[in-house]
Amino acid sequence: MKQTLVSYLVITSIFASASGAEFQVNTHPAYDQTYADIAMDANGNFVVVWSSYLQDSSSNGIFGQRFKTDDSPIGGEFQVNTTISGNQTEPSVAMDAAGNFVVVWQGPQAIGDANEDIFAQRFEPNGQPVGGEFHVNNNPNGKQLHPKVAMSKTGAFVIVWENNAYWPQFDYFEILFQLYDSNGTPIDANVANLLSQCRYPDVAMDGNGNFTIVWMQDDSQHNYNRIMARQYNANGNPKADPFEVSTDKFYAISHPSIAMDGTGHFVVAWDGNPGPATQDNILARRYKFDGTPLSDEFIVNTTLTGTQQSPKVAMNNQRRFIIVWDSEIDPNSNVRDIFGQRYDEWYRPIGDEFRANTYVVYDQKYPDVALKENGEFVSVWQSYGQDGSGYGIFGQIGPMVGSADFTGDGFVNFRDYCVLAQDWLKEGNSLRADLIDDNRIDGQDLAHFCEKWLTPCYECDEVDIYNDDKIDFKDYCLLAANWKKCGPNLNGDFTGNGTVDLADLKAFTLHWAKACEQ
Repeated sequence: MKQTLVSYLVITSIFASASGAEFQVNTHPAYDQTYADIAMDANGNFVVVWSSYLQDSSSNGIFGQRFKTDDSPIGGEFQVNTTISGNQTEPSVAMDAAGNFVVVWQGPQAIGDANEDIFAQRFEPNGQPVGGEFHVNNNPNGKQLHPKVAMSKTGAFVIVWENNAYWPQFDYFEILFQLYDSNGTPIDANVANLLSQCRYPDVAMDGNGNFTIVWMQDDSQHNYNRIMARQYNANGNPKADPFEVSTDKFYAISHPSIAMDGTGHFVVAWDGNPGPATQDNILARRYKFDGTPLSDEFIVNTTLTGTQQSPKVAMNNQRRFIIVWDSEIDPNSNVRDIFGQRYDEWYRPIGDEFRANTYVVYDQKYPDVALKENGEFVSVWQSYGQDGSGYGIFGQIGPMVGSADFTGDGFVNFRDYCVLAQDWLKEGNSLRADLIDDNRIDGQDLAHFCEKWLTPCYECDEVDIYNDDKIDFKDYCLLAANWKKCGPNLNGDFTGNGTVDLADLKAFTLHWAKACEQ
């Protein structure tokens, strides 16, 4: 293989913007798949769960898919709930270090039952269920809503939810939780808050089983809401009274999200604004393991126009964290995109705010995210119309690393290394060698560069359009069929610039008449 063959290869377009394409999570595309939730083990393998309409023939059911760390699926899509009567929805999932996981959701016990209950199912790392689906709440009256689950590194877990036991007589909301040991044995049942009108809980647990619950305090009487939190030790006893996380008393404050590292340091994110909800920002605040604030509340988003809502946060054991949310920049469009911002352990932004979705037609909303120890992350969300039928679940692995082929000659070699060395230890926006988009050139960029060292930028399998492990006339015909066409998802658009042209043909000829080496 001669470098001169592709010395003029133009390949920078797609690699400058993303490390890989979005991937679809659900394989059953009919109707709507919504409310995606993600959890990850210590090695970066992950599971995504969601609610799927009419897939089990009875309103919504809870489904899941396991993945390897590179986003390749493990086995097929599987159903979580065994009680299929009625509307099973709003799933949440947590995973321990070894890959055991728990899924929780809300739903009625039978069709026509106006009450809602909380259900759960445990799974082994291989995806096999442990025992059967089980009932979480003890009180069968009223509505039990918005469940969330968190898990320690050794498999203990806690489930929280919003309880309205007096529905439909009147609205009285409180936060309940149920703690379990690693064998799934319940440890008492408790009320999380000392206050009334508490809604939309979330929970995070450290490696030893200590946990913190957050919720929205609805104080409509005084025309504002607050974000509250309370800490607990591993046996479920409170460490102190609830405390207020938010400092600005906005009426337009909504669902909080919390993430925690293995030692108990945590970060809380929420959306809010002193004006109408159409001007919501994403706010956050960091805390030590003992509840001491490490920062004031701060605005996460740099795009300040339109509505920023539905934040989710993830944190690794390096105390780095990422916050994702959906953004409706143009309130007249009714179309949202998924945005994110990464932070280092001192809550300094890593790089710029970024858009996670590359499919920008119609609506993308309700994201979730998981963060690996090396700083890579997986974000998931629901996307309208992308799989041809209502909402589907899609994901993206980040960060959106750039191409290591700085010279654009089709190879990563010493010429590119010289470019990286020239920028070594520089800081600022738009640095050419900033492969991981954190506005600095350092060892992380060098590590990514070394992974690509002495490799062509197009691998054989990328131009095997016919997918028969050979590069031959069949592939050429598929490329030729789209010659000079423009648009998304074209066979032969190897450069990813939306056009099939000479640059793609040059990439193709690099592997002509060769067996495809997988």
